[in-house]
Amino acid sequence: MTRTRVIHACLTAAGAGVLAVVVRVLMRPAAALPRWDLLGCLALTVVGLMGALRCLRRGPVPRAGVGSSRFWWPARNYGWSVAGLWAAAVPVVLFLYGSLAYSPEAARITEAGGGIREVSVRKVLSAEYVRRKNSGYYEVVARVAVPFDTGTRPERAAFTSEHRTGRGDTVWALFAPASAELGVLVDSDRDDLRAKAGGPAQGDVLVFVLVAAGVGLCLAVVFGGFSRAPRGLRRPLKKGWCRVASVTVRSVAVVEHRTTGHQGVVSRQLRPVLKLEGADGERLDVLLAPVIDPLHLSRDINGLPAQLYWGQRAAEHPGPLGARAMVVLEGQRCLRGDLMAGRASDRPEGTVVPAAGSLPEGDRLRAIRTYPAWDRALHAEGLCWVMAGVLALGVVAFGVGRWVSLALGVVAYGVLFIARMVINDSRARYLKGFLPDAGAGAGVGTGAGTDTGAGTGG
Repeated sequence: MTRTRVIHACLTAAGAGVLAVVVRVLMRPAAALPRWDLLGCLALTVVGLMGALRCLRRGPVPRAGVGSSRFWWPARNYGWSVAGLWAAAVPVVLFLYGSLAYSPEAARITEAGGGIREVSVRKVLSAEYVRRKNSGYYEVVARVAVPFDTGTRPERAAFTSEHRTGRGDTVWALFAPASAELGVLVDSDRDDLRAKAGGPAQGDVLVFVLVAAGVGLCLAVVFGGFSRAPRGLRRPLKKGWCRVASVTVRSVAVVEHRTTGHQGVVSRQLRPVLKLEGADGERLDVLLAPVIDPLHLSRDINGLPAQLYWGQRAAEHPGPLGARAMVVLEGQRCLRGDLMAGRASDRPEGTVVPAAGSLPEGDRLRAIRTYPAWDRALHAEGLCWVMAGVLALGVVAFGVGRWVSLALGVVAYGVLFIARMVINDSRARYLKGFLPDAGAGAGVGTGAGTDTGAGTGG
């Protein structure tokens, strides 16, 4: 196996450990602390992350290259990253639930041969209605008749109920008939008592997992997780606003692209830029996604002829042109980005593309994909943060109290965002290596860039 495959296998093992936590908590949410079963699942995750880190820190870095994908992979990666950050809340919440759901009273009753039976309410001592946003429930204190082996005894019990409880109503009770001294646990929901006694999780917990998974899938769709390569200009094509011009790829560079947002706030982002030359000598720049590796892309497409498609209305404003664009090269390969041309003389006239549902090349287009090497500088620090979050979650399984457990859960989830920011910062530093040392070279708009030829390092 190549080192890349080993890294992927290790990360798959880490993900399997997280999935095992979800399955185990759904099977048995309440168990004695420390939760060795959950710690075993996290151990698999830690071993997987450590294996990936070891591959990153020792030995040669796997070679990167250029391939193709029927999806526009920068959007797909971003969409699934957003979905993943959302979905990561599920194992964290379930881990906290599995570590805090244990009831020593229920465990003692179960060990004494206890079970769950219906009992009747003899007298309601108090009932307070607690209102929620769209619903509510009753907090009830009552005396219930419990049939122990020594005879039926009235026991004081506190429980919650969605409906008003009165004398003669029945509720569920967990008790050991031969051990009246252990007391009784009462609830209006039988599944809740089953979970406390070591049974599977309640139905609403499973519903929570399924709903969270559905929301994660929706987020992946909304943020481009299923975005296909030819769909970059769908709306301009349908409206008849799309134009095309023949161009030649001059080089690939990196620029500091500046944008002005609301209230005049200027943001800066390093982005690869595709430098093109039109048939009449126009100099055109197409900004690409930051995840595209400029070095490997430059080696693959420099000097190739291409078709440049972009969206432009018939009455375009006189300022700088910034429009969605797609560059189609030989072999039905394509790149999506933003066309930037500052002066009117730099704008290509192009030819209007007849209104249609897709580009002339149809659905055969495949996105050019640069495969960045697994690099210690890019990925190691982010994986270390993820491991720190897993270890923080593992402390919860030893039983450290409700508030400390909740704080550690927040930390475990928060470090995922830190890991993502660290990796993005590492990628920005990588792209910065392609900028000129002393301001040489002209950039796009207000940025500065440098070409990345075959001999350029990174």
